[in-house]
Amino acid sequence: MAEYIDAFATAYDRFWAPYPERMGEAWLRVHAHVAPGAERSLLDVGCGTGIVAARFAAAGYRVVGVDISAAMIAHARERLVGTDAVLLTADATDFEVPRPCAFALSTYDIVNHVGELDRVHAYLRRVHAAVTPGGWFGFDMSTIRGLNADVPPVTREDGTASVVAARGPLDGERRPLHITGELRTDDGRTTPFATTITNTAHRVADVLAALTDAGWVLSHVAAIDDLLTDVPDPEALPRVAVVAHRA
Repeated sequence: MAEYIDAFATAYDRFWAPYPERMGEAWLRVHAHVAPGAERSLLDVGCGTGIVAARFAAAGYRVVGVDISAAMIAHARERLVGTDAVLLTADATDFEVPRPCAFALSTYDIVNHVGELDRVHAYLRRVHAAVTPGGWFGFDMSTIRGLNADVPPVTREDGTASVVAARGPLDGERRPLHITGELRTDDGRTTPFATTITNTAHRVADVLAALTDAGWVLSHVAAIDDLLTDVPDPEALPRVAVVAHRA
């Protein structure tokens, strides 16, 4: 099982990189806008293979990354070698940081990944405890509309890896994403892998209520392509970003 996890982390790093690369740049601009002159420190919860964290580290941020997958953290360590980044293998709802950060960030729908609303509450409270007073927080999430959308299977392949990602049927509030594929070495050996990522649908209003309950002050809800502009109807979009700060 461990090699399958490692293989999937490698495939993720190869084929899923464009979104975190784009969002890393976008969130850097957001933090510079909302907190000019703030301490450059980032807490990246659900950091994956460290793509966003590495962009912030390159911009001079002190970085703490948290991810539940040891394989993902291993890739992040390779990416962030030579920096002073602290990388922790831990659940997003239960972790401790060496010292609070001025900016917290989660990309790629961690609100949908953590599960039921009580776990979303726990995640938001834990991040709140890890951010300095006056600090900021940003995360994205798939809306109910986004998770309900019919999306055809996606196949990606290069010379050394292939991946097929297909959504299963919606089961109540949950929708699985089945990912299968294989890695190939130069001598012709293959390492197959299979994993299922379960996404839980949440009303944006419920997440915002949990955010406030956790102590955050909502700034705005934005479209992914414009993180600084409030949208009047978040549920009409497939994915949104939430920006908040700690009083």
